[in-house]
Amino acid sequence: MRLQDLIARLPEDTVSRVSLTDPDCDLYNVSFLTEEACQAPRGDVLYFSDSVLLPAKICDTAQFSCIIIDGSNEQIALEAQPNANLVWLDQRANPFTCYNTIQDAFIEDQELTGVIRRLLAAHFSNQGLQFLIEEAASALGNPIVVVDPTYHYIAHHLGIPPEDDTRLARVMTEEIANETVLEEAVAYIRDSHIDSEIARSHGPYVHRNTILDCNTMTLAVMVRGVCIAHVMMMEHGHPFTDLDREAFMRLANFVAQEMQKSEVWGPTSGELGSYFLENLLNDRSPSMAVTKRRLKALDFHPKEMLYVVCLHAPGEGLSQAQAEHVAGQLRPLLHHSLYTRHHQQLVALLSRDPDVGFSERAERKLREVAALNKLTVGVSNLFTSIIETRKAYEQARLAIRYGERSSRFIDDGLLFRYSNYSYLHLLNLADRHTNMYDHCHPALLRLMEYDNAHTGELMETLFCYLQVAGSTTRAAKILSLHKNTMLYRLGRIRDILGMDLTSGEDLFMLQSSYRILLALGLFTPKLSLLRREDLGNGSL
Repeated sequence: MRLQDLIARLPEDTVSRVSLTDPDCDLYNVSFLTEEACQAPRGDVLYFSDSVLLPAKICDTAQFSCIIIDGSNEQIALEAQPNANLVWLDQRANPFTCYNTIQDAFIEDQELTGVIRRLLAAHFSNQGLQFLIEEAASALGNPIVVVDPTYHYIAHHLGIPPEDDTRLARVMTEEIANETVLEEAVAYIRDSHIDSEIARSHGPYVHRNTILDCNTMTLAVMVRGVCIAHVMMMEHGHPFTDLDREAFMRLANFVAQEMQKSEVWGPTSGELGSYFLENLLNDRSPSMAVTKRRLKALDFHPKEMLYVVCLHAPGEGLSQAQAEHVAGQLRPLLHHSLYTRHHQQLVALLSRDPDVGFSERAERKLREVAALNKLTVGVSNLFTSIIETRKAYEQARLAIRYGERSSRFIDDGLLFRYSNYSYLHLLNLADRHTNMYDHCHPALLRLMEYDNAHTGELMETLFCYLQVAGSTTRAAKILSLHKNTMLYRLGRIRDILGMDLTSGEDLFMLQSSYRILLALGLFTPKLSLLRREDLGNGSL
């Protein structure tokens, strides 16, 4: 601790005079000045001595010697020594009380150092924000929570036993179960202007909270000048102390650093909007009531038609700088939408009016940006409830996975819609429980065996014919065949299959069987069919 801070801790009217060479010197211990100590005094120790026991001179090798003198207030020889800091106690002061006060200050400082070391260890353990809060609450002995500006709990540790029936325990247990601050408490915070008081406070804001019936200590967590959360400690285990205030300020800094480890604080549609989207992407069962409240706090009103779009880079994914660059290129497309960097991907929740939908212009822009940055794009099915965002993200992610696998023979030009590849997802799920090959139509397997035996191309011909919805003209063009050759091949195919290719049920079974063979890698078309050109445009 600094010498001048220690002097300030002494009881009022205790100090009568000072002669300080360096009032900012750091001290770590307190001791009585003995004859041995006079020979080699330490510059980081505060010595206590009676005036009659003071030496005429202290060793010049000591950087600073700090001495509190009890007794006479007269001029002494040590005052002329350039490395001495001297403090005289008033003759009416109790030297033992002064000594104990200084010793208590050092003990508190050691305790604070211990708490900070514990917080540092938790922070650098990379076990996340929740672990940091658990360690902080354990070290400080009071419940601690972190709440975002939409009153959603980010992390918490109460340490309250089940038998605790205090108002604090009842309210906090209910709020944690709902993952959000209750409406009554939100109204109290607003009516009491607590957020404004926290913003004006130069340190932790201590307030008697009537909802919780206890004192609370709160600090804003700031990132790049934006309040992204509040960290709050409740006076429940023991009363607040000066140590709590000091440690709490350090904790708020650690919380800010932990939150910046998240991908949210890269490219954003406003940090709070991005954090909200990140929470939706991670929450397996979001509450509609809580989500509506958070949307209201964000002042974000999603339109009727929602899509999740995922932009993926091969290899290690998108860095923050790359994602920011891509988000800038897509800025017009992201109007009235939320977006964030999630799992090294740029993920956007697009919000559209029914008369606009996912327009051709939007699709064209996505393809353009994807081609420019060597990305692939996954697009979910249309959905209308924002709490289905996580499911829609999974669809967009699976669209990329299955689209890239199938793009060898059905090319979507870097943009993959889940609606076009959901069958592969279904087959993948089925393959875990059954042998998919057993579900191929026997007629198609006969055709495949015939091709293998005769090095034929009937499987390729039928696949192309089915892909263009039975148009012999388009199929012949894609396969570069004369129309008569195409008709001849179709005749041979009908004979081998034992089907006339006019039954909807037969065509469905053949298409399904082709999809199974494609998924198993037993059939791969030689031609690459462009879905947008050869097969016609799909719609979202």
